[in-house]
Amino acid sequence: MGCWLLLPLLTSVVSIAGTWTVYGLALANGHVCPLYNWVYNRSCSAGASVRCCAIRNMPFVSTSGMNLPENSLYSAVLNAVSVLFALVCIFRHAQIVDRRVDEALLSKAAMIIGFFGSTGGFIAGNCNPSVLMVLHYFGASLCFVSGSIYCVLQTALTFRLHITGKECFLMPVRTLLTILQVIISISYLPFFLHPDLKKQHIGAICEWILTTNFYIFIMTFTFEFYYITTSVLHSLIGATDGEKVAILSEPRGTNMATFDK
Repeated sequence: MGCWLLLPLLTSVVSIAGTWTVYGLALANGHVCPLYNWVYNRSCSAGASVRCCAIRNMPFVSTSGMNLPENSLYSAVLNAVSVLFALVCIFRHAQIVDRRVDEALLSKAAMIIGFFGSTGGFIAGNCNPSVLMVLHYFGASLCFVSGSIYCVLQTALTFRLHITGKECFLMPVRTLLTILQVIISISYLPFFLHPDLKKQHIGAICEWILTTNFYIFIMTFTFEFYYITTSVLHSLIGATDGEKVAILSEPRGTNMATFDK
């Protein structure tokens, strides 16, 4: 059942590659300024011979996906990632419950928080900030806050539940990624709301760090998802332990070595 490792891997690749491709398209079309640009004007004349960066060109993630043609790809990426991430949350919860039912409450809390984040991403991806600004920023805020909480809860579960035997590697990596996610999340809002344009630019950089860092965190689930078994899949439909054993005992070529409780 090792093919399930592709789910968190695909989720991360689609998100990271997709959002940065959107940024590249927006940059190429002159809709945003480069992340390395620190010089902004309050307004720009239409006939400027050199690139002029105004506040409307601030390279926030949402600004990168606001205009045609990149906004279509932006919506497609966020819709796909919202569905994929929701599936990651479900399968991660099922695996934890299958291994240690006493961690079910914490795992369910993480799954619900993950669903909030997935919903936030869906709202942000389908509500263009130039038209539905309040809804867009509500979705984006829900996505970032839920993402930070999800990282904290899943890191705690990594310490409490050993599935892969590689937790000596996963625990410090996830701890560092979570600390970065929380610190940047707390720092982001003051920069985003600050009237100084350079401070707002730092806020834009924070958005890209948050987005990329979170899906690097999700990518680390490939280790656990490699160990998803038929028993985990039957946890999704609420099969009892006796039913799981009966199903796994049928002579269908099932590899019993993978059923490791």
